[in-house]
Amino acid sequence: MINVRTYLQKKAERKAAESESRDFGALIQKHRLVRFARALFVFLVFAVLGTLVYVQLKNQVYTSYMILSSIARQQYDGSVCLSYGNGFLSYSGDGISYTDAKGNAVWNQAYEMQEPMVRMAGTRVAVADYNGHIIYSIDQDGNYIEIDTNLPIREIAVSESGTVAAVLEDTNITWIYLYSSLGETIAYLRTTMQNSGYPSALSLSPDGSLLAVSYLTVDNGAAKSSVAFYNFSAVGQNYVDNFVSGSDYANAVIPFLGFLDNETSFAVADNRLVIYGGGQRPKSTADVLLNEEIQSVFYNSSHIGLVFLDTTGKGRYRLDVYNTSGQVDTSLYFDMDYKDIILRGDDIIIYNETQCLLANMRGVERFNGDFETQYILFAPIRGNRYLAVSQESIDTIEMK
Repeated sequence: MINVRTYLQKKAERKAAESESRDFGALIQKHRLVRFARALFVFLVFAVLGTLVYVQLKNQVYTSYMILSSIARQQYDGSVCLSYGNGFLSYSGDGISYTDAKGNAVWNQAYEMQEPMVRMAGTRVAVADYNGHIIYSIDQDGNYIEIDTNLPIREIAVSESGTVAAVLEDTNITWIYLYSSLGETIAYLRTTMQNSGYPSALSLSPDGSLLAVSYLTVDNGAAKSSVAFYNFSAVGQNYVDNFVSGSDYANAVIPFLGFLDNETSFAVADNRLVIYGGGQRPKSTADVLLNEEIQSVFYNSSHIGLVFLDTTGKGRYRLDVYNTSGQVDTSLYFDMDYKDIILRGDDIIIYNETQCLLANMRGVERFNGDFETQYILFAPIRGNRYLAVSQESIDTIEMK
């Protein structure tokens, strides 16, 4: 028979061991929670510090600049410079070339044109002569295709995928042709002034599947515009002439169309800004009526900038930056006669040959000053560094 005293003693020892085990497990769990809490605290501290640093950098005000490097170049008379890739394009009636930020000539395409039209989308470039019949479609490496339209060209558009659209003039008919990245004819649209109106503007989505066309006609003596969307993906094959949606605008002229991305596009009329969404069958998502004359249009993948003459006395011009909901995110007032305005991410760059204004999308003015050299191109590289091209040099500038 088991001794009662021994039994009770062993039972007490077992309970003590179990209690000790539970206490040890609780200590381990508590230790883990403390370590997690510390790690979370450190993470939050760094996140807050990172956010503060980011905001400070985005709102940093510059008072001067310094030239980090300068490379000699020669600008030919009559040539035009455009920001492209990590460098710039230079074109004239004799040809077009791409030069990187280090001054290296990446490629050069010769041609003879009286009135060259240059259109860019991502890394693709399309060049054609107004009233000519040849289109050059070029990628960033200089590979190109030559498209012979056999009819006079009135307007062109290019997508990031290399698709090219062209408005071609014919007797009593205006054609819109769509070409693949290989130069093959994808589709064509027959337009007349009586049936659809005259195509006054066109634009392609980045993937080349959507074509937006603005038609101008006269209705009872007043201008009337229509915006039509054509879908050349599998979805559009189910519709006559690939026409998937459209809208009419009385008493309006629409000379500008653009795509922010594959899902969002916009039209700028003389009296309104219209934003479209809906992917495969675009529909109007915002219609902003305007009672001021638009001077210029600029845009990136998320915002649309419209320049007006200012009437408040705050500046000679006012730049209103709209988001995709049709709301003004910021307004900037400035006096300089601008050569170009660049919307790049959170940055707004306004410049001419001798002056520059830098701001962000919150309206914070970060720099407003003069150049010591006359620049024909001024474009962001990264951070506070910029590419500045003059007649004689390619400069890399750092804002201070």
